[in-house]
Amino acid sequence: MSALLSRYAESSYWLARYFERASSLARIFEVQTSFSRGRADDQDWAWIIALYSDDENFYERHEAATASTVTNYYVSDLQNPSSVLSSVRAARENARALRPLISTEMWTQANGFYNRLLALGASDFAEMRLSRTCDMIKHGCYDQIGVAESTLYRDESWSFFRMGLLSERADQISRLLDVRFARRATMGEDGEVHDLMTDFSYWTILLRSAAAYHAYRRVEPTGTDPDAIARFLIFDARFPRSVAFCIGEIQRCLYTLRSAFMLRGANSALEHMEIMIEGLETASHDDRLVERLHEFNDWVQGQLIALTSELGQSFFGHPPPEPDEGDGASQTQTQSSSPAKATG
Repeated sequence: MSALLSRYAESSYWLARYFERASSLARIFEVQTSFSRGRADDQDWAWIIALYSDDENFYERHEAATASTVTNYYVSDLQNPSSVLSSVRAARENARALRPLISTEMWTQANGFYNRLLALGASDFAEMRLSRTCDMIKHGCYDQIGVAESTLYRDESWSFFRMGLLSERADQISRLLDVRFARRATMGEDGEVHDLMTDFSYWTILLRSAAAYHAYRRVEPTGTDPDAIARFLIFDARFPRSVAFCIGEIQRCLYTLRSAFMLRGANSALEHMEIMIEGLETASHDDRLVERLHEFNDWVQGQLIALTSELGQSFFGHPPPEPDEGDGASQTQTQSSSPAKATG
């Protein structure tokens, strides 16, 4: 049976999720800055608000979605719980809670990285320096994940760390696909609506935001076929950020928790993973996937929310959700204060 406390299991899960979330945001802003630099049209930035379904919260505080307001809200605003700085701070607090379990290198990296972000000034987020700042943030998150890979002891906490990382990756890819495909038409300067289905730069932004450009080019050396891009990011299990890869690896982590650490709570989560894998297999044979992509991505995100809820009940000491809370709209962290062990 496992000797890992449920609060440590939960902190391991969210430590990885928060760093992966911060790195995804930093990569998106790095790519967006590169492609929008010098353009007068600030409307290019509105898609990031749609990406995280933050229209209501954002426009309560800002009149328009400009480069400066969107950057401030998602990168340096501590009042936004999903910003880069808020995510890194939350990751640091989870690392502090895990201090008895993680290596000195992991804690030093998390603490030092957060302090480096706090030391950044307004000029570091200006348009001319934003790309460099985001590159630093992105690599700081990569360093943290790499230190964990190299030093974290392979007990149950490693499986929870991996599941948090992979859940966030799958969610980010699904959101990117949903928003970029939904906004593939734009109003030109001539007042006409232009279809972006064949716009090379539009799809390049999507691939680079997913850190998938070079991997995709190995599979598809020429062209940017939207259907091929969607299928690559969803179903190609050789790409470590695809939805299929992440779901398969989460399933392996759950098998490890059940077989190596005798955690019976993994059974219900494994049943949930079987449903997801079956759904992915069915969708992979759908010739009209692009037409139905929004519905499919809604299903993926709903399944990932349900998986997080299932892990919370099985391992983190969370009570079952109330019947009227079944939509699970938020995936923010709810730390368990219970000292119960992660016995499932």
